[in-house]
Amino acid sequence: MRVPTALSSAVFAALFVSMACGATTPTEPTAPTYELKTSTFEGTVNTGGTVAFPFTVVNPGDISVSITGLAPVSTITMGLAVGFWDAATTTCAQQLSTPSATLNIAYAASPSAPGEYCVGIFDTGNVQITTDFTLKVTYY
Repeated sequence: MRVPTALSSAVFAALFVSMACGATTPTEPTAPTYELKTSTFEGTVNTGGTVAFPFTVVNPGDISVSITGLAPVSTITMGLAVGFWDAATTTCAQQLSTPSATLNIAYAASPSAPGEYCVGIFDTGNVQITTDFTLKVTYY
């Protein structure tokens, strides 16, 4: 049986209009935006000592660590380390380090996953008297 052309055109038009009304244009999912965080840690390093602080990375990305204060001698070289924080033992499992950190020079690390990380400062043989320090860490 042959359908009259006017009827088939009307059915096609109605079908097309109904699809157009309910159709949505697919959109790309929006990537989450993560806030850049800055933590400041202060303390004291004794001769031969090490001090570590934990922080939580939400989004893997760059971590920047710098010594922003040393006293009484601001020109000494210290060690800096970044690693994984073990909350059960309150220790920092060092992953990256430099034995030649100086005041206001930023060192970078790039974690591969979110989690508990830590930054540590340590004497590399230059601390002759107790040294006060300030560390600045930026991360996501």
